[in-house]
Amino acid sequence: MGRFKNTSKVVLFVVSCISILFLFNIKNVEFDYDFEAFFADNDPATKFLKEHRNRFETDNDFVFISVEQQNETVFQREFLTKVQALVEDLEEDSLITSVQCLTNMTDFVKTSFSPQVFKRPYISIDQPANYAADSIRIFERPELAGFMIRDDAKALLLVVKHQQYLSKAKCDILKENLYKSLNQYSFDDYTCAGRAVGIGFYIEAMQFETLFFIGLSFILIIIFLIFMYRSTWGVLIPLSVVATSMLWIVGFMTLVGQPINLVLTTLPSIIFVVAMSDVVHLITKYFDELRLGKSQLDAIKIAYKEIGFATLLTSFTTAVGFLTLLTVGMRPVHEFGIFTAIGVVLAFVLAYTLLPALLILTKPPKIAEVSFTRNTWYPILHRSLGWVFHNFKRVLIGFFVLIGISLVGLFKVEGNYFLLEDLKESSSLRQDYKYFDQEFMGLRPFELSVQVVDSKKSIYDYDVLKQLERIDSFLTFDYGLKRTASIIQILKMANRTEHGGQADYYTFPEERDAKKFIRQFKKFDKNGLLNLFVDSTATFARFSSSTGDEGLYAVREKDKRFEEFFETEIDQNLIEYQFTGTGHLLDRNMSTLSINLTKGLLLAVLIVSVLMGFLYRSIKMVLIAIIPNILPLLMLAAILGFFGIQLKVSTAIIFTIAFGIAVDDTIHFMSKLKLELRKGKSFLYALKRTYLSSGRAIILTTLILCSGFLLLMFSDFLGTFYVGLLISCTLMFALLADLIFLPILLLIFYYKKEKGE
Repeated sequence: MGRFKNTSKVVLFVVSCISILFLFNIKNVEFDYDFEAFFADNDPATKFLKEHRNRFETDNDFVFISVEQQNETVFQREFLTKVQALVEDLEEDSLITSVQCLTNMTDFVKTSFSPQVFKRPYISIDQPANYAADSIRIFERPELAGFMIRDDAKALLLVVKHQQYLSKAKCDILKENLYKSLNQYSFDDYTCAGRAVGIGFYIEAMQFETLFFIGLSFILIIIFLIFMYRSTWGVLIPLSVVATSMLWIVGFMTLVGQPINLVLTTLPSIIFVVAMSDVVHLITKYFDELRLGKSQLDAIKIAYKEIGFATLLTSFTTAVGFLTLLTVGMRPVHEFGIFTAIGVVLAFVLAYTLLPALLILTKPPKIAEVSFTRNTWYPILHRSLGWVFHNFKRVLIGFFVLIGISLVGLFKVEGNYFLLEDLKESSSLRQDYKYFDQEFMGLRPFELSVQVVDSKKSIYDYDVLKQLERIDSFLTFDYGLKRTASIIQILKMANRTEHGGQADYYTFPEERDAKKFIRQFKKFDKNGLLNLFVDSTATFARFSSSTGDEGLYAVREKDKRFEEFFETEIDQNLIEYQFTGTGHLLDRNMSTLSINLTKGLLLAVLIVSVLMGFLYRSIKMVLIAIIPNILPLLMLAAILGFFGIQLKVSTAIIFTIAFGIAVDDTIHFMSKLKLELRKGKSFLYALKRTYLSSGRAIILTTLILCSGFLLLMFSDFLGTFYVGLLISCTLMFALLADLIFLPILLLIFYYKKEKGE
């Protein structure tokens, strides 16, 4: 025993040194939220978006600000003066490249009396007598009404463009400057929304929730440990292993420079409960052996001999479940899969090093002396197994009915997707985005790229422009955009200017006028407006706009209508098109999500099946082990279908995670059964011993896992909320399958074979 104690002290010293290293490094942990990281790097559409941005500009580096009047229209001198002062303040910010508002925008007019183009402000702030005429003219402008001014004329929009690809730190500075400027003026109300504002909101919420869930996990585990082991030893020993596991994985992430993203906020909670599962199985077996009269050292050896291999297998299958997320073409999901798998491995390493060292160096608590037959679990599990045997046929029929119901629910699952779907309806950020969706144009970027096919043509050729004009009309009147920013809009505005600013002339010009306008733009366009919509080679044209967050299904239907229009109404020998932009790429990734995750889930099932086949050398045993873990996944799908929960990133990854974790209990059960059979016991007796011993451990670990995941329901992010709720449901289904359905499968496929039936 002395040699083992010395070795344990060395292990404890090494683990402590590594933990101190990670502890000092953990202060450098970073948080990151970049929804563009969900774009697939190897997708041609991602490459095209980068090229599109290089040709023109980014489509998401802007902030919308709405300033409101509650009781009067915006055409009040005091209000307009404050708005213009705000615009001037913002224009001085070095991070801001431009600010557009009706108070600083200019209309252009050319009269028949002079060839000169005159400028006039849309709103003459210092001339209230002109406000009525200004209002009429503004609402006659399709590019302004409903965009730069609200339909009820009680709010103005400021379109603030900022430097491209701002870091999180600079976004924080910009956000602070925006609110500081806004708060200088006593507007009745104002609303801000945009990427620079949203990033700060997400990261602050992530920081809070990560610490919150770690704290809740500690409290939960302490409560469970007190209930299970009723001693200081029973709290401190397991908690030391679990806390060290969490510290190591977060410290390792910090060491390699991996920030915590939105998906990774759940990692500490997952590691807490997974590590606790390993510890509970080992300590439970350790206590069982002590109760049978074994010495402390012999009890440790037997626990690791009989449970250790099963723990190795469960750690492997859980890690595999997370690693199959690499089939999803999204970097945050990759990072979640990789680092959670690493965390599972680290938890296993500590369960094999730190835990046995602590068991050897400490005296077991008195609860370990309680006889196994006196344990409260024995009579409960004994009656449970008896009920399963006596209701053999009913249970079998019940599970077939559940499978049928689950299949019905499976076909009801939908995969709609919204940009801010992960935020609860009550979230302030979601409410701000919803406001702009309803009152203005929305903040979801729309980008359409059109390329000239004929090498002898350019965008500026009139026959090409006529095709673009048809596209512009379709996008406005059929696709549902309130306005488009494009070369066509520029030409319409130029035509209106040419005819004295009359609203009726906001139309596509004749060929002679169009060519004249283009020559003038090329010569006098000092601000580079034309370059935002036609690239330098005159090969690509851009249609840009923004819409409300309507969802994947609605956008897909619109895109389908556009495709049909393009095929029937557009000369495809002249031009071709491609949707692009941040919204389009997110939709595209969501469309392929189900296929990729199905591949990952099938891969996980295949790996576990091969593992089972290798261990038991029997196809029947593979089926016996896999079927109880497929059923909970079908029931999970049924929940999604019957309750209308959309299939998205956060809910889709649950299937592979849940399978990787749920199969652990089956492995423990099957491993224990194999050990009992090797001891020469009959099948029924071996099944009974396995049920009474392993059943208690898998119930406890499932309760711990479910409770740990249920904590995630306190999250403000719906994705995290559903991860907690749905994984907990799946694990409970898996527990019932292991305790009720698995013994029946063993009786059907194994016991009858043993009897020669």
